[in-house]
Amino acid sequence: MFPASANIIIIGGGVLGASAAFQLAKDGHQDIVLLDRGPLASGTTPFAAGQTAYLSVSPDRLPLTTYCLDFLENFADRTGYPIHFNQHGSLRIALTEAYLPELEAHQVAADQLGHELKFLTPEEAKELVPTLDVPDAKGIIFIARDGYVEPKSVAIGYASAARDLGVTIQTHTKVANIEVTEGQVKAVYTNRGKIQTKQIVVAAGAWTRQLAQRFGLDMQVVPVRHQAYVTAPLEDVAPRQPIVRLIEPQIYVRPEAGGLLVGGYGYRPVSFDMDEFPDRFEIAALEPDLIYYSRLHNAATTYFPTLRQAAVVQERRGLPTITPDAKYLVSTVTEVKGLIIATGCQVGGIQSSPAIGRMVADLISGQDYFGVLSAFAADRFESVYSDAQLRDQCETVYGNLYLQPH
Repeated sequence: MFPASANIIIIGGGVLGASAAFQLAKDGHQDIVLLDRGPLASGTTPFAAGQTAYLSVSPDRLPLTTYCLDFLENFADRTGYPIHFNQHGSLRIALTEAYLPELEAHQVAADQLGHELKFLTPEEAKELVPTLDVPDAKGIIFIARDGYVEPKSVAIGYASAARDLGVTIQTHTKVANIEVTEGQVKAVYTNRGKIQTKQIVVAAGAWTRQLAQRFGLDMQVVPVRHQAYVTAPLEDVAPRQPIVRLIEPQIYVRPEAGGLLVGGYGYRPVSFDMDEFPDRFEIAALEPDLIYYSRLHNAATTYFPTLRQAAVVQERRGLPTITPDAKYLVSTVTEVKGLIIATGCQVGGIQSSPAIGRMVADLISGQDYFGVLSAFAADRFESVYSDAQLRDQCETVYGNLYLQPH
């Protein structure tokens, strides 16, 4: 039976919305309804690389990233649902001396936490990743606790745990309109009926900005296309080899089903207005940018020569959300009481989902677990961007993601 009312409605059943549903239910909130326009985790979530990079050089982010690491390492204990966390570490490689300070800052962060980090020679790196060729690299660090997960399993794990705690999940339910009276959320209108509520969490991924516009709000966030590809099995690819992140060419490479998954940034960033797509559009139908794929592949073969002969067996692309300052947007909204926005994953929604879900729950529960909520507030932006300026700035952020301190 379709619910007529709810205490909290969460719009979006991807990894962020599902995490928020779980964290809210775990806090003891009741009468929560999670809505998704399609099946659960059917937007950008299943096309993610699922990689983690917890060792932030930013002191205000480190509590969030270490919380996320601990959560993913203990996912089954926290939710009751196992995920496969391939925790084989990562290599972060500076090809020029300009980025050596970033590697050294990672060393400082690791020392503060008492975690393992090693500087490696190119020869030692090649022992871990036989297909890697970076003989002239200026700096290579190995971060032992990094890894990657199957992304959809994380979202489904959150949602299943939330359901066990009493959350009602309604899929194939598209939000048509949202009722706001005198600045207070009142109801959500869907293709299946109206649900009365006084609290809404918008975690609708690429559609978040368009939904917020129905409240008369202009959220400073846009979806930007991200692409990756997976090869057929390759000789010398070890299933337990670490992720490789090359800073200057902004490329990441990790094992996937015997082959390599290859992705990167800065190879023709393109943002989108979701209103320009047909009403029934889904992320799986997103057209490829073949020039992006060609540039990414050509860059990657410089450091992984084996890719020159590799057959591509899968293309991945999604629309992660980007903000102008490369920070999450997790916030109440002054203009509309009862509304919370959860977006701005910066192409890291899987790894950041535990903390973003926790912050959403804090906003409703009146807490601030990390003490950093103000940094992610919707009203933090001093500049008021036009639509074209916003899209240009977010494309620039995406196009330089690896070149910024993390």
